[in-house]
Amino acid sequence: MALGLERIAKENGVSTIVTSDFPCRPGFIKGTDACFVVGGDGTLLGMMNEAVQHNVPVAGIRHGKLGFLATFSPEEMDRILPVLFSGQYQVRQRSMIVFQEGGGESKFALNDLVIKSGSKGRLARFSVHVENERVADYACDGIVFSTPTGSTAYNLAAGGPIAHPDAQVVLMTPISAHSLTSRSVVFPAGVTLKVLALDNVDEPFIAADGQPAFNKKPDFPIQISLARETFPLLEVNDHSHFRVLRNKLKWG
Repeated sequence: MALGLERIAKENGVSTIVTSDFPCRPGFIKGTDACFVVGGDGTLLGMMNEAVQHNVPVAGIRHGKLGFLATFSPEEMDRILPVLFSGQYQVRQRSMIVFQEGGGESKFALNDLVIKSGSKGRLARFSVHVENERVADYACDGIVFSTPTGSTAYNLAAGGPIAHPDAQVVLMTPISAHSLTSRSVVFPAGVTLKVLALDNVDEPFIAADGQPAFNKKPDFPIQISLARETFPLLEVNDHSHFRVLRNKLKWG
């Protein structure tokens, strides 16, 4: 698939640099006009920090079935890539979450930040605050904090709403909450959420875009907000978010 992409690029007079390393070495895409990732959404998410740092738009060639970010299929490459290489594309700036543990450095997530129970079969207990006001205390398996881009991932599986990717919001969805009235909450840009761990038997586990968020025991509270930085996603001019939803989610 990567060889086919490289062939089409050369046929259209586009020079390329190629790597099979994942993640790619730091600075690999610096100075390039665009980055094409062959794989699923997870592979594309692995390019997030490099793309944001060097402001290089990323497009995904899907190698799998349920890709919301890697939207181009291998069968479409011969038809769509020449169109993109001719300059007929748009770059959509997708919102990201910025988070940090107490006193730690800031990190980003494009899909979601998930704070869960550190053990299987036990409820976790968290308290969520907005600025200095308590939202609620939760007894649950965990909580998903999602961007609009990630609203169709874990957030959706946990029963959360789908948000349009242009919305400037953070979605919070409890996972298997021990209360039927615990529902998703949508927060606007500009607010900072703070998550405290209450009396938990085991240390909670925190994942950002499906990967461990920290290399050590997390230091609560965790602060979460919508980042000023955005992720540049390359799309065809006639890309339709709702067409993708209809196809992927089998809507009528």
